[in-house]
Amino acid sequence: MKNNIRNELVTKKLKQYAKNEKKSLLSGLLLFMVRTAMEIIGPVIIGFILNNYIKLDLERSDFISIIKLLVIYLIVYLLSGLFSNLALISFEEAANKIAFSVQKDVYEHVTKLPISYFDNLPAGNIVSRITNDTNKLKMMFQLILADMTTSTIMIVSIFGMILITNFPVGILLLILVPIIYIIFRDLRYKTAKYTTLNRNYVADINSSINENIQNMEIIQSFNKERYIKDEFDNINKNIFETNLEMTKVRSYGGYRAIDALSYVGTVIVLLYFGVGRITGSYAVTVGSMYIVIDYVTKIFNNISTVVTRFGELEQSYASATHIFDLLTLEPMKELQGELMDVKGDVKFEDVYFAYDEDDVLKGIDFEVKSGETIAFVGSTGSGKSTIVNLILNFYSPRLGNIYIDGKNIKDINRNSLREQMAVVLQDAFLFETDVKDNIRLDDNRYTDEDVERALIDVGGEALVRRGINQKIFEKGNNLSQGEKQLISFARAYIRNPKLLILDEATSNIDTETEKVIQKGVQKLQEDRTTFIIAHRLSTIKDVDKIIVLHKGKIIERGNHESLMALDGFYKNMYDEQMRNHV
Repeated sequence: MKNNIRNELVTKKLKQYAKNEKKSLLSGLLLFMVRTAMEIIGPVIIGFILNNYIKLDLERSDFISIIKLLVIYLIVYLLSGLFSNLALISFEEAANKIAFSVQKDVYEHVTKLPISYFDNLPAGNIVSRITNDTNKLKMMFQLILADMTTSTIMIVSIFGMILITNFPVGILLLILVPIIYIIFRDLRYKTAKYTTLNRNYVADINSSINENIQNMEIIQSFNKERYIKDEFDNINKNIFETNLEMTKVRSYGGYRAIDALSYVGTVIVLLYFGVGRITGSYAVTVGSMYIVIDYVTKIFNNISTVVTRFGELEQSYASATHIFDLLTLEPMKELQGELMDVKGDVKFEDVYFAYDEDDVLKGIDFEVKSGETIAFVGSTGSGKSTIVNLILNFYSPRLGNIYIDGKNIKDINRNSLREQMAVVLQDAFLFETDVKDNIRLDDNRYTDEDVERALIDVGGEALVRRGINQKIFEKGNNLSQGEKQLISFARAYIRNPKLLILDEATSNIDTETEKVIQKGVQKLQEDRTTFIIAHRLSTIKDVDKIIVLHKGKIIERGNHESLMALDGFYKNMYDEQMRNHV
């Protein structure tokens, strides 16, 4: 029942996209119907020649008439080819537009999904849906549906002509319909089964490849190349086996079974005309026999096309299901509230939050005034990064509220909210472009002079001297960790945010480099509310407030001096770090 509902939703969605391109699709169908008419007329011309002009005492006038009819026959088939090509162009145009629309909608939809979806949805899986699946969906409209629809039109039209020209033969051929139905039903079941398996395996292998390439350093460092190769081989073997089974199904359904029925159909026609010729009980002509045999051959050729395309249709349908499953995921609600003239007052009021079942944050209460700097410290898993995620509204609290300038952020438009913020993460993410575009992020408000000034202000004079048009390799591998972080600082600084979030922004940098870029950190914090997730406690000695977290709860709060005087959890952490540093 669930699968039927799902299939109905996919079919409905496909119809919606097809409806947007109905002009091209209907044009293609109309052109194919004209081509079908040409295919029907051709054998009739040859049959007419056989019945009226092929004889022992062929005269010159007969020969001229045959030449004229053959010229007409040639024109008919040239027109048939022309209309066929024009129809394919129409279908091609519609298919590309549909694929373009689907790909655009899927990508746009993905960008609107809550961050929580990406926690459980592998990146390779998403990539596969946006690229591979949309290409297969394009094939559905480009060739598969075109071939299947036009072949069906051809089968029905030609069979109708057989009934008109030789009704008894048409009735005799109906004997084969139940057998064709059984073949189709069996083919559909097996194709759907192996297509679903294959699609899942392909998604798994894409996810595996994406994950392994992203973590190649770890894999090679721990000598796990053989392990990941065996894992890859296992999935690849499953893909090979399902593809092999699919090939066997297609071979049996699309070729052997239909070919055998084609021979049976031809035998039925020959027997009918043979009996008529021998008994003389009904009129038989060579021309009519040729027409019917040609029509029967065309019918089974088109049945073979439908059967062959049927497997590909199932694959495309499975791909469409994957795509539209993604589109059915609920996007984040568009919030209407706007942040105007932001001061930067932030308040957490009895906030509880859980990623799964167990709360990660439990009753978090704190307040920070405009221009103040607040730091969060604690052991791994204490909830520091989760607080940042809540401020950015990547997630919503299970209980409690978060306010900025007295406005609850659950009512504030996310774009409006994040325009007032800038984030510098522990791992600086750089795009594979130049330094300038990594800072501007395609925002044309910032000139080259703005970019250079931002870099200089945060301590990146060396990068300016090398040139802001310097190309950055994948993951910024041609830059030092400190240089990558300076670009992140400049990216935040140039936007002049009211709220600044530093998520362990210097924890991956050695102490000497940290001293160099400390100027950038200080410049960033000027005249704005700053949230710091601190790894090195020595870097937060001068902040206004420090929140100490443990297992999702605030256990201590104050500034550095008051917390040291408290002689509690914070002092123990600080003393331990100082001893290790020494």
